[in-house]
Amino acid sequence: MAVTNFTEVIHRLEQIIVLAKANESPLGYFAALYYKMTLAVRDAVERGEFENGSRMEHLDVAFARRYFEAFDTWQAGGSPTESWRIAFEVCQDEQVTVMQHLLMGMNAHINLDLGIAAASVRQRDAIFGLRKDFMHVNKIIESLTNQTQSQLARIWLPFDWLDRLFRTEDEGWVGFSISAARGASWKAAQLVAFAPDRFSEQAIIGELDKSVAFFAKKIYEPGPWLRWMLRFMRGWEMGSVKDKIEALEII
Repeated sequence: MAVTNFTEVIHRLEQIIVLAKANESPLGYFAALYYKMTLAVRDAVERGEFENGSRMEHLDVAFARRYFEAFDTWQAGGSPTESWRIAFEVCQDEQVTVMQHLLMGMNAHINLDLGIAAASVRQRDAIFGLRKDFMHVNKIIESLTNQTQSQLARIWLPFDWLDRLFRTEDEGWVGFSISAARGASWKAAQLVAFAPDRFSEQAIIGELDKSVAFFAKKIYEPGPWLRWMLRFMRGWEMGSVKDKIEALEII
């Protein structure tokens, strides 16, 4: 059954996390992070932080449905969007780091799905009325960034040192990746919202999927130096898959 509100989205994410822990599946890494972010957005709506809370819940549901549809399609042996296919497929590779799994999940869901979901909620000029609430989510996600990075440091002990070494002026890897992705997704939302017809809309989405999938491949198979560093990172990750999922749930 399709989700229709925050409660149902959260319940469905909990089901995926339970399934992933039982099967020791890396599919649970992104699901755990997404679960915590959904709770944070729901709580912000309840605190009245958005201009239009009901519209924000509508967007959250439309956004989550794309993830659930991709997940269910993959689980049933079908073919989701190319961006999600890559993110799900690499779960079978034991050498992929938790960081890579998180980045590939965020890449598919934010760079592709979020813009499409926003356009489905507000078409054409109406999309601009959504911008302030859309961007406010960045602040909510930013508040979770330090906690996310602290938990990643529990999974891989040198992470905190490495994050400080490669961080931007005020953001670590996770925060920078999310903020950059959401900026790109707002541009994508406008492209989709102003598509003149269904055929053009699907063509735009197809091209977006190709570019997002290309970036997913770069996350999975980066240059030689990063590849060596990721192998080192994976070798020092602490705990089972279930342990790592539970560490991300504590955020």
